[in-house]
Amino acid sequence: MKVNYPLKSSAANIKEIKEVLKPFGGRCAKIVDSTLEYQIKEEKQEEAYRMLKDKGYID
Repeated sequence: MKVNYPLKSSAANIKEIKEVLKPFGGRCAKIVDSTLEYQIKEEKQEEAYRMLKDKGYID
């Protein structure tokens, strides 16, 4: 499933974000107009969201 979240900072490092998403099976991560967009399996979406939020990438 494809998900989109607004980034806290437009200076976010996509390589770091991809590394955070890797254990959750996140793929095809990219930044589009200050929004993080990636694909992930539905059962891992909530865990990945919490990790990104805890790391301060998204609101």
